[in-house]
Amino acid sequence: MDILTKDTAGLAEKYKSEGVVVVRGALTPYWLEQLRAAVEEELKRGERYFAYRNMRSQPGIFQDFCLHSGIGRLVADIGGSSWASLIFDQMFVKEPGTRTQTGWHTDQPYWPVAGPILTTWIALDPVDADNGALEFIPGSHAWGKKYRPFTTDQLGSFVDYVKKDDPQYTDMPDFEAERDQHRIVHWDLAPGDLLAFDGFIVHSAMGNRTSTRRRRGYAVRFALDQARYYPNQGVAEWLEDNSLSLGDPYVSEKFPRVFNR
Repeated sequence: MDILTKDTAGLAEKYKSEGVVVVRGALTPYWLEQLRAAVEEELKRGERYFAYRNMRSQPGIFQDFCLHSGIGRLVADIGGSSWASLIFDQMFVKEPGTRTQTGWHTDQPYWPVAGPILTTWIALDPVDADNGALEFIPGSHAWGKKYRPFTTDQLGSFVDYVKKDDPQYTDMPDFEAERDQHRIVHWDLAPGDLLAFDGFIVHSAMGNRTSTRRRRGYAVRFALDQARYYPNQGVAEWLEDNSLSLGDPYVSEKFPRVFNR
């Protein structure tokens, strides 16, 4: 039942320079089928697109996967870290005909963490440019920019900025209008393939232009060994932890260490 891919040779250096790598065939058939079934069960709640998050906090398949699949080791190996702690998980299901693009953004400015965060995004269906592939600007994680968080509508389109007067943030450029000025990449993914990407990389997701093919993705966020708790950053109050003090490693009972080298 363990993570299938253990060989991460060459991925750590590429991750450091590019901010994103793809791991082919990362999941065993067991975990792939278990996560697919768990996603279908979760969808019965009928929530908005971005509301399916932190499922790992309750006993069940999501929690089992995050704690016992071996994904923590994979994350630490790719991120060049001595440990990995679990922050939260999230699922992203674009049904056929969901044409709205998920806007260009970076993740980490939403969260009360300074230092390295690594997200794994697991394809549960075949993913390509027609049904909602993720797009990245490689190297943008190293620009030193902290782009301002913003709210979205039901389908992920930009609505308005938050923390408008906070000088630690800058407004996000219109990367869609600047596509020809950047190297933008995406990967076609098979079920069980995994994207690993940095919390500060600029990325987006295409709409699902198909009429028949779903795009189910499951993401898990991890803190690495230089990540520190900074509650004055971010807008996600539900990721704050009163047991931690400013500058503490982002590890606690709420955010357990799932791998320690």
